[in-house]
Amino acid sequence: MKINDVIRTRRQALGLTQEALAQRLGVSAPAVNKWEKGLNYPDITLLPVLARTLGVDLNTLLSFQEDLSDQEIGAFLNTLAQDKLRDFPNNDRLAYSVAGMLEGLDVLFASGDTRPPLQETAFQLYQRCAGSADPQIREASACRMAARCIHQGDTEEAERWLTHLSPSHPQRGELTASLRRKQGRQEEAWTLLEQELFSRAHSLETLLLHLLDLSLEEGDQEQAQVFCQAAENTAAALGLSDYAALSAPLQLAMVQKDGPKALTLLDRLLHSLSHPWVPALYRHLPRKNETEETLPLLLRPLLDQLQQDPDYAFLRAQPGYDAVISPYRALVTGPQ
Repeated sequence: MKINDVIRTRRQALGLTQEALAQRLGVSAPAVNKWEKGLNYPDITLLPVLARTLGVDLNTLLSFQEDLSDQEIGAFLNTLAQDKLRDFPNNDRLAYSVAGMLEGLDVLFASGDTRPPLQETAFQLYQRCAGSADPQIREASACRMAARCIHQGDTEEAERWLTHLSPSHPQRGELTASLRRKQGRQEEAWTLLEQELFSRAHSLETLLLHLLDLSLEEGDQEQAQVFCQAAENTAAALGLSDYAALSAPLQLAMVQKDGPKALTLLDRLLHSLSHPWVPALYRHLPRKNETEETLPLLLRPLLDQLQQDPDYAFLRAQPGYDAVISPYRALVTGPQ
């Protein structure tokens, strides 16, 4: 039994007129009449009191004991959403949330032969919200519009919507890459996606280094070792340079004043700076040409810190320190 039939039959069984039921609920008699004809649905906030008034539970009122069709579920939720939008016509955040709900329902009904026109309503709301004064709502809506246009193959409209996203928007790179693929511009798509991976890999590596620092500040050596290993594994898995992979273990060895280990790691790190990085995962990214002119700019600050920082005195006292540092110092100062 549908909700309109439940309302009508229970009202009649209780000997109530439409006016009497409306009075108990604080609504108009025409509203009850529309419910019973299936032209409209009660506001979601009325459902508990309506169920109590009719002497049924919510499952019975909403016919959850029976299977509802996709059309019934969609129409019911869509009506509730539209009622709220009429109550708050200028609330862009509500409109954006309703659009997301309707999109979700559209996915739910994707396998049905007949589907309520939810997606079109959702994207009408997104288009409206793209003009919102709230920058968060505005960009989020433009993002959804761009994704839809890309999916539909409307590359010109997709390009226009992407211009509404700030350069720092987290999905701009991926969406632009998807658009370039639709346009057959594969090389650009490769470059964009590799840039996204490279950026996120470095962000993740940086986050793990911060967690390593925090563990060391709290004196938790065991947890510091966990984050150190995670940072090293992440750098290796995501194809970052040896310099990135060695940063965490060198940092930990320095704090622990493990001279032999720190010296070995330092040697490997300096070696990585002076030799070209060959990225397996980033073949389409432009490669930096580390020439003899640019290499000293990378090495000099590091070598100066190693030589002057009091915290590294234990390292400078290690046998073999000068043998490790001298070749790189020569690259910076030139032949003597």
